[in-house]
Amino acid sequence: MSPATALLLAALALPAAATPWGDQGDGTYRNPVLWMDYNNPCVIRHGDHYYLTAATHHFMGMPLLKSRDLVNWSQVGRIYERLGGLHDDFTSPGLAYSAGSQDGEIGEHEGRFYLFNWSSRYRGFVCSASHPEGPWTSPKPIRENIGGSHEDPCPFWDDDGKAYLLMVGNPGPLRIFRLNESFDAIIDKGVTLISDIAPKGPQMIKRDGYYHLLVARTGPDKAQFAYRSKSIYGPYESRLIYEDRSTELQAAQGSLVPVKGDEWAFLHHDYRMESPYGRRLYLQPAGWKDGWPWIGEDPDGDGIGQPVGIARPAKKPDLPPASIDPATHSDEFAPGALGGQWMWNHDPDDRHWSLTARPGWLRLGARPLATRSGRSQYPAIAVPFHEDHLLFARNTAVQRICGKSCTITTKLDASRIDDGQRAGLCTLGEAYTWIGVACDKGRRQIVFGQGNATKGPGPRIDGPPLNQNLLWLRLECDDATGTFSYSLDGKDFHPLGPHRRAYRSFWYEGTKVGLFSYRLSTASGDGVADFDFLRQDHDGPRRAAP
Repeated sequence: MSPATALLLAALALPAAATPWGDQGDGTYRNPVLWMDYNNPCVIRHGDHYYLTAATHHFMGMPLLKSRDLVNWSQVGRIYERLGGLHDDFTSPGLAYSAGSQDGEIGEHEGRFYLFNWSSRYRGFVCSASHPEGPWTSPKPIRENIGGSHEDPCPFWDDDGKAYLLMVGNPGPLRIFRLNESFDAIIDKGVTLISDIAPKGPQMIKRDGYYHLLVARTGPDKAQFAYRSKSIYGPYESRLIYEDRSTELQAAQGSLVPVKGDEWAFLHHDYRMESPYGRRLYLQPAGWKDGWPWIGEDPDGDGIGQPVGIARPAKKPDLPPASIDPATHSDEFAPGALGGQWMWNHDPDDRHWSLTARPGWLRLGARPLATRSGRSQYPAIAVPFHEDHLLFARNTAVQRICGKSCTITTKLDASRIDDGQRAGLCTLGEAYTWIGVACDKGRRQIVFGQGNATKGPGPRIDGPPLNQNLLWLRLECDDATGTFSYSLDGKDFHPLGPHRRAYRSFWYEGTKVGLFSYRLSTASGDGVADFDFLRQDHDGPRRAAP
């Protein structure tokens, strides 16, 4: 038994109160409430439920999670499925890495919900729905002629019905723009509201006659500021209301949402960009006092809050109880739609994947690699095409890695894998790793592969020939490292590749785990790979059995 598996089994044997994140089962929680990559979170309240979405950049598409208590979250779908209608680059892997849904924000106006998003390279788009759970309209470009590079759009409707869009420069100040009556065009050049800090992630709330702005300060010392003014165009007075003094979270940028009366809550991400976990979701108590918002706890009484729920559990918000649900990402591929936790690496080709061709299995056809070289948005680096390069594979389905320690397992039926085809379990980022089957000259081999965006595929490590059809594949993650293994019977697993390889985040996304099937650009055939399940057993709270 590997150290990661032993650690995970030990964690699962402990009572719920001992889990290192999420619901503790006794009316308290530990931060992060979701130990997975929900970066640039946007949270809204509708009725008795809260809804969460987050940036996914080139991954399709933005998630929708639902909660009653702000601690336990369940998957309810995605806001969109593809971005090819905005630009052809999203239809082909390799061209638009780190672009796409850079940072979206949902607003409600007259019973309809609007998601605004902005990509520095491909500009803005808007989707709408009559209910947060959708269905959402397809992304529609925002017409504009404002020039410059922007990000972090936030919609706001004033009492007179006028619509506005707040955005920050990249880099640059926070500006406010007028929207047209259909909310799909910017109709002025904007007005600067905040320039005394480098702002990120604005949120505007009108309360007691004041326009309140919550803005994160970017840079090496992240913090959350509040601004207020009697006029939407200012001038604004400001306060520092929340910063992280005792840990290395770099905590800021999120959503302030109502709970009950003057009790509110603030949900934000951490900003350790190098972390392979990505930017995880944190929950802080919040509220209003003397006309200003407050966040976290203030042990020294200086008016600047600090994070709770890290060194010791924190009390859950005063909301109706909810069953434990850590937005678990496992999937048995039952008939119906692909689960909301899944994202495609660029627009999917729906002709070459299926949940119905073999009920109970996910079938991925082996399309040839895309061959057009591209360039990522942030950081701006070349992504040249190389043969046998996973970053140019179509229909790669990925999801977030859950927890500090987890074991991810899938079962692959390789009976229809053809010459030139590769299929298996992968991690995906600017650097990637995978384990699976490679078929060349009629010979199927168990293989460990690796590579990165700039250099292409790295040295391959061959395992034994595969002389049967079924193959179990596993990734054991522990403290930002991973070890791949394979099994011929689903019981005994054999490592292949580096032991505890270190992962990191890149392209503003945490490392993802996924399933893939592709063939070399020069190969022909109609091979497919069938996956029976993908199961994530993690160290967080466990969903109650039905």
